[in-house]
Amino acid sequence: MLRRGTGFPVSPFFFPVMKKSDRQEIINAIMNDPASYKVCCICGAVVDRSADLCPDCAGYRFDDDKEAVSNRALDLAANRSNAVTHLDDLS
Repeated sequence: MLRRGTGFPVSPFFFPVMKKSDRQEIINAIMNDPASYKVCCICGAVVDRSADLCPDCAGYRFDDDKEAVSNRALDLAANRSNAVTHLDDLS
């Protein structure tokens, strides 16, 4: 479920169809170890710390502060997932 070390985001926006329990599992993983993640400064996606580019927006600026990651995870948990990501088929 979590794609650690691949550079793919683990935000709820990553999974096109996601149950609320899956979403909560991802948020819990981020909250338990915020040092392993960082937040894209362009789109706000939470990505693995090893990512060089954001897979959603190709951004390269990240905030790796633990508090920023935790706050963003809480924001994502509170909001409905409605973003279009690189995994969505738009054709």
